[in-house]
Amino acid sequence: MIDAHMRSEGFIVNVRVDRESGLIFGGNRWNCGTWMDKMGSSEKAGNRGVPSTPRDGAAIEINGLAYSCIEFLDRLNK
Repeated sequence: MIDAHMRSEGFIVNVRVDRESGLIFGGNRWNCGTWMDKMGSSEKAGNRGVPSTPRDGAAIEINGLAYSCIEFLDRLNK
């Protein structure tokens, strides 16, 4: 199940590669970009649908996974 509390704005995500740094980046302030993020779920606290840890930008988990995949493919090629 996709996060039941995410606002519809959270599903509008543009992912890009920075041509200078090679980093993958994207997301928005309403999106929990990776599995390490937590979406607020409390009406009482006023955080329902608001990420506790919004990380729009270049999430380290995604870039680390991409680097690992490229490194693995490079080893296969040798």
